[in-house]
Amino acid sequence: MKKLIALALALMLALSLTAILSACGEDAPTVDEPTTEDPTTEEPTTEEPTIEEPTTEEPTTEDPTTEEPTIEEPTTEEPTTEEPTIEEPTTEEPTTEEPTTEESTTEDPTTEEPTTEEPTTDDPTTEDSPIALIEGGKANFKFVVSEGVSSDVIRAVENLIATLKKLGVETSRVIDSTDTVAECEVLVGAVKTRGEEYKINPYTYGYEGYTVRALDGKIVVLGGSDEATVEALEVFEKDVLGITKKTKVLENVSVESTLKIEIIQDGYKLEDIIVDGVGIREFSILIGLESAAEAEVASALQSKIYEDMGAWLPIVFDGTGIDHLVRISQVDPTEACESGFRVFIDEGDLVFECGFPGSFLSAALGFFRTEITNKKQATIEFSKSYVYDEIDVRNIYYADFGAVGDGITDDFMAIRECHAFANANGNTVHAGSKSGAKDCVYYFGKGSGSASIVVQTDTYLHGCKFIFDDSQIKAPPYENGKPTGEKGDPEYSAYVFSFTRDKKSKSYGKTNPIGSLVEGAENVGWAPGETLLLVLYNSTVKHYIRYGSNQNDGDSQCEIILIDKDGNVDPTTPIQWDFPVITSFDAYSVDDRPIIFSGADKEGEYATVETIVNDADAYYTYYKRNLQVMRSNVTLERIHHVLLDEDKRDSVAPYSGFVSLYATNNVTVDDFIFQCPKGYKTTGSAGTSVGMGTYELSAQKSNNILWKNCTQSNFFRADGSVYVNGMMGTNYCKNQTFDGMMVCSFDAHCGLYNATIKNSTIEHLNFIGSGTIKYENVTVYADGGYAGMVFRSDYGSTWRGNIIIDGLTIKHKTETAKLSLIKVSYTNHYFGYTCYLPEKIEIRNVKTVHYGYSADALGNRTEWVIKENHHPLHLYSALEKYTTVDLSDPEADMTLYQNDLKACVCEGGFVDADENGICDNKSCKRAEVVDVTKNINPYVPTKEVYITDCPGLTVVLPKTPQFKDMQVFVEGKEVMW
Repeated sequence: MKKLIALALALMLALSLTAILSACGEDAPTVDEPTTEDPTTEEPTTEEPTIEEPTTEEPTTEDPTTEEPTIEEPTTEEPTTEEPTIEEPTTEEPTTEEPTTEESTTEDPTTEEPTTEEPTTDDPTTEDSPIALIEGGKANFKFVVSEGVSSDVIRAVENLIATLKKLGVETSRVIDSTDTVAECEVLVGAVKTRGEEYKINPYTYGYEGYTVRALDGKIVVLGGSDEATVEALEVFEKDVLGITKKTKVLENVSVESTLKIEIIQDGYKLEDIIVDGVGIREFSILIGLESAAEAEVASALQSKIYEDMGAWLPIVFDGTGIDHLVRISQVDPTEACESGFRVFIDEGDLVFECGFPGSFLSAALGFFRTEITNKKQATIEFSKSYVYDEIDVRNIYYADFGAVGDGITDDFMAIRECHAFANANGNTVHAGSKSGAKDCVYYFGKGSGSASIVVQTDTYLHGCKFIFDDSQIKAPPYENGKPTGEKGDPEYSAYVFSFTRDKKSKSYGKTNPIGSLVEGAENVGWAPGETLLLVLYNSTVKHYIRYGSNQNDGDSQCEIILIDKDGNVDPTTPIQWDFPVITSFDAYSVDDRPIIFSGADKEGEYATVETIVNDADAYYTYYKRNLQVMRSNVTLERIHHVLLDEDKRDSVAPYSGFVSLYATNNVTVDDFIFQCPKGYKTTGSAGTSVGMGTYELSAQKSNNILWKNCTQSNFFRADGSVYVNGMMGTNYCKNQTFDGMMVCSFDAHCGLYNATIKNSTIEHLNFIGSGTIKYENVTVYADGGYAGMVFRSDYGSTWRGNIIIDGLTIKHKTETAKLSLIKVSYTNHYFGYTCYLPEKIEIRNVKTVHYGYSADALGNRTEWVIKENHHPLHLYSALEKYTTVDLSDPEADMTLYQNDLKACVCEGGFVDADENGICDNKSCKRAEVVDVTKNINPYVPTKEVYITDCPGLTVVLPKTPQFKDMQVFVEGKEVMW
């Protein structure tokens, strides 16, 4: 039993050090804003470390990005610190005591600057001789990582090991144990087997504090949380090892035995929680041995209190002899209060009581957020009579409403009824029954008509399988590109799961209260009384007049913006166009309560959705049959989508997106596995054969979308080649982010504003719009377009804004590939707006890789590098041919280039009589062009290009008239090009 208790305590200690790690960079360490805090509250301040100076070698500071650690001051009320100072250990008396196992203080950090004491008997001292970490390019140390640290800490250690390897220094990582002890080590985290002097209490430093110090020939790297430990590793890299961006090799690195760098967090905004007159620091947290839910809640509350006020409450299994307890109590559901969860005071103890273990954690954190964090008070007091029972955690299950889950019975209506009840009563929905649902298979076939399963509450699918059988669901048939007049089954255009708003949307037509707007307006002149997502329309102006095989006459001017209750425009969604008149607009509430739709079971497995694809004509009768999100603040996670029977069909009608978003704000799609559909051809608007877009990801008129950690199961084909096909399509969206994605495409159609692509591998990226495109650590398999990014030619290859690239690898398997950083084209066609090339382009850490690959009979793929930076990278290769004309000049003579305007298809017996490639009559579906020798599409050219940190890469700039005034800077110096 003692071993069980010790094991449980160790587990909870590990769980309590939760952290969310930002991507490690070269910048000085900063203090991240705690994710659970109300953003309007002031964050705890921290003081910058004092460093007892090693006398033999000092980290270089030539590169401004590798200065000694500072904490930058954000524009909001963020933690502030001072520059670190370096002191001789004997020259000045300390003013701040060395961290001990006692709780850290909360004194005002502005009253006294921290310094570091001389080593005393309470602070383990080290030998006087320097510690040689690296000698002659060989490491004398290895990393020892404590048990229980997060994967983020392990990843940070591995990244540092990889960095050292690039600098010619080989070292390794081991897990803390008695079998791995060596003389010189870097101890990462709270190690337990190295001796008492190394068992430093991490909680002394606070959640955001850390230390890097020398002890008896070893270096201790320790933070008050895993996140802070990662920061400490960054400080160790820069300020102890002296690694900067300019470092090419490490020969000798020594540090003095008096080395000590530390940050002790104080200045917490939450100073105390008073329970029946007693401060929370006097309390312990009591749980039982048998309840995993109690342990999870105790660990989370322990971590929250520690993060918010610096107090570390011990977790105990027996409250005998302890005067003040936070009791975590899981009770039988029949004994629970009406809401299923409550917090109250009992004989001086603070009691968390819940009858539903699956919701205990979310309820406890909800209480903490509502009753403590959101109060924005330094001291929170709970009286003897206090009771909180406002969170309803009662759960309901599909089986409760008659769902069978045998994979044969159609369970659509039963599950629809379950969610309808939950929507009315606020229940959390679970697939299956209380006894467990992992093996349930829910079948949805033909017969539901136009109905959808409406979801407005948290839903957990627990690893179940769902079958969407579309094989017998028919769309309206077409012949020779024309509808036959027959009706299809209503199910084809119905959503399966529809995530709808808590409040109804409202459309404003001719009586709308917004008459007109100008670009950049900060207020719309209308106070709605709540925060809204507006979709503005001006039907008198046409934008995105599409060119090519899918040509059209354009769409009514459209844009989305967020406004607050007073009509102020959110600066993240600025107005991009002038609206001389607003003919109508739609208003959507964004105050929907946050919900999650999770496929994971307790073991973290995915729920599976198998779509048996339709057998309809390949035409633009888009099937929905999907997860349609039409509310804000939604997280979808851990679902594996599989397409079945594609190989058995002669044709398949396209799908509008397995995950489809419409008029939403703040949506996250996390950890999905997608299968990219096959492509099919049909007759386009120009009368020629075109490929149809069929999608897994779709978003329309939505803002703040995060696509995160999703993979595509068929990114590589069975023969090892990269899958080249459509995956995603969006229109009129703002602020989209791809993070940790491995899918074949990012395709933003009409009017994207702001895109961030990071930590992702993609086959092609297509853009049209404005704002800023950011690349961070992106790999592009470029054989589909031979470019790092593509600006779609059918909409004018326009991007009105900037591009920032920091980390891009462009891979190509074709030896003769002509690579472009940005693929654009010029078409002498009016698209409804002025076309722009990016105004400013920043290029950092970019390389090209010519690679080879092979695949075995099982499809296992092997890839290798043939050459790096072998081919020059063209900025705009397609524009290099325009050597005799300035495309930015409206008066430019386009005689030599008039053939760039491809022929369109004429109808009604008309022909291209003058053979100029233009149908000069009103029957032509493309906007009429009479004289193609005139430049009707003058481009606004790029003004500035910055190239840094791209060793060995040759960038080819277009030496054409439109770029004559472009400024180019290489490594910070302007060059003549």
